[in-house]
Parts: sequence; structure tokens; C-alpha cells
Amino acid sequence: MLFDALLSALKYLISVIPATVIGIVLMELLIELGWIQKLGFMTAPFMRFGHLREEVGVSFLVAFGSPTAGNSMIAQLNKKGLINNKETLIASLVTSFPATFIFLRDLLPVLLILLGTTGLIYLGIVVAVGFLRTAIILVIGRMMLPPKEAAVIRQEVKRKKFGIAFKNAISSSVVPLKRIIPTMVVVAIFVFQLIDIGFFDMISVYLKDIPVLKYLPPQGLPVIAAWFASNIGAYTIASNLLTEGIMSSREIVITLLVGRVLSSIVRLRFTVPYYTGIFSPKLGMQIMLLATLMQEGLTVIVIVLLALFW
Repeated sequence: MLFDALLSALKYLISVIPATVIGIVLMELLIELGWIQKLGFMTAPFMRFGHLREEVGVSFLVAFGSPTAGNSMIAQLNKKGLINNKETLIASLVTSFPATFIFLRDLLPVLLILLGTTGLIYLGIVVAVGFLRTAIILVIGRMMLPPKEAAVIRQEVKRKKFGIAFKNAISSSVVPLKRIIPTMVVVAIFVFQLIDIGFFDMISVYLKDIPVLKYLPPQGLPVIAAWFASNIGAYTIASNLLTEGIMSSREIVITLLVGRVLSSIVRLRFTVPYYTGIFSPKLGMQIMLLATLMQEGLTVIVIVLLALFW
């Protein structure tokens, strides 16, 4: 029993880790070559549309490399009195969109290996929800904030030789890989052990009585249960269900989205200290609550639409 679970975990890790490493290094290389930064020429019109300051556009660009750095820049603008709390809230919500690219970098290889086209559909929906949320926030900003003087965001794009950029990309990849790979290994071993002893099947027995989950296939309840422990665990179980033909692509996508919404409660343990640490406790809580409600609310709407029309 133990050996079989370890063997399954090993096969999974052998298939996922190389693709994960390549995906992260590739994204870092694009950043080092300045390809992501060049998007700055596209952001200026959106910032002007949302009546946001030029500096917010710069923080938006910085957030492609580090969401924390982007939000910290906005917090500094607020502390210096350059933007009020209302504009700070809107600016932070807009600047959270580049974090989606971090999400892409970390999970695209994993989802592609485990779920193939189904994983891409799920990932595309998550990104689309983030984009829609940002668009709504920009419209709100346009309605609530006074217009700013037209300005072009000027940020120097540093050109680097490919060799230097590749070397820097390898160095930059070390930090996320040190976080992702060990976690992936530990979680894989742990999850396959739990799958082997039927733990998630046992949890699903209790979950089936929750009203909202009665509309999901009972076979997908272990995926929901795994979400509360690890998203990778949920993807792994979903992969097994898809491969064995137990659940369809549609059912997998909807189940993963439902699990993502329900597990947002667990993610609060990370988002609360994150936002209250960067901003003031009151403002940080406001940003966190609004970001969560909008993200999960839009996801629920998408889930309903998928259930009705897919």
C-alpha cells in the first residue's frame, strides 16, 4: 500500500517537475528580456480610462515581476498623500491583475501535464475572471475618481543580451522553484497516501450533504475535499478521474471552480496578513474583502453559466 502510493507520487513528479521548471524559467526569461515590461505602452490608455495616476501604471508594470512590490508602491503613494484611500483601493485592485501571470507561470505546466486541454480551459476561465474584475474596477474608477491629466507612462526598457538575460532568469527562478518544488514533492507524497487509504472518499461522504454540492457529480467530491488541503492535490485527483473516464471535461472544470470558490475561506489566512501588512489594517481589510468578493462572485456567475449552457 505504502509502496504503491510512493510509486504513483514518483511517476507524477517525474512528469510534472521538468515542465514546471521550464515554464518558470521561460517566464523569468521573458521578464529579463523586457517583453513583459513592454506591455507598459499598452497600460497607459487603461490607466487614463480609470482616472488613475501615472504612478499607478508604473506599479502595475512592477507587479508583473512582483505583486508585493507593486502593492508596496501604491501603499507608499497613499502614505505620501498623493492618492486618497478610495484611489488606493481601486489602484490596488487593478494592480492585482498581474498576479494572474504569476499564477500562469506556476500552474500552467502542472495543469497542462495533468489535465491537458481541460486544464487549459480551467486556467483560461480563471484568467478571464481576473481580467473581467480588472475591467469592472477600471469602470468604477472612471465613475468615482476625477480625471487626471493625460500622461504617457515612461519606463526605460533595459535591453539585455540573451546570455545575460538567461543567466539572470535562472537566478530569478531559484526563489519560486525553492518554494514550489519542495511543496510539490511533499504534497504529492501526502496526497497519494491519502488517496490510497481512501481519505478523500471518506470526506466526500460528509460533503454530499452540503446543499450547494448536491448539484455536483458525487465522484467529484474528493476533488472539493482536496482543495482545502492543496490545489495540486485537487488537480491530481481530477486528473485521475478524467483519465479513467469517470468525469467529463465539463464536470472537471466546474468542480475545480467550485472547489476554488469554497477554499477561498482557507486562503484568507494568507491574504489577511498580506494586505494588512502592506497597507493599514483597516484599508488592507477593505481591499482584501472587496478583492475576494469580486473574484469569487464573478467565478460563481461563470459556474452557473457553464452549468446552464455548456
